[in-house]
Amino acid sequence: MKHYNVVCALIENEQGEIFCTRRGPGRALEGYWEFPGGKVEENETYEETIVREIKEELNSLIEPIEFIGSSTYAYKDLGQYPDFSITLYAYRAKLISGQLELSEHTESRWVKKEELKKLKFAKADEPFIK
Repeated sequence: MKHYNVVCALIENEQGEIFCTRRGPGRALEGYWEFPGGKVEENETYEETIVREIKEELNSLIEPIEFIGSSTYAYKDLGQYPDFSITLYAYRAKLISGQLELSEHTESRWVKKEELKKLKFAKADEPFIK
């Protein structure tokens, strides 16, 4: 089973809401909500990864503020997609510039912390809702 190291950002606004994105069509876990981020590349720190991924996917600049924790999950039986596992490293982050423009996701929203559990999140993201 292929394993990926992935980093995500919990971007919080001044109202205490968290920015969430919904995975687009043609991707594993299509339609699930997640905290934006992506795969760690060789010789890249987690902080560098999350800054790069948010710039690439959302055309915005963030600053990682605090490491929150990690979560490992094995995804199996995803239809046309091979089984895989990830270790997801989560960072609290703040938006420095940009409008968080979607390029790979179908939807986004700012969600109050207490309402995060109402969305259907990818399993690796779920521990960070608590």
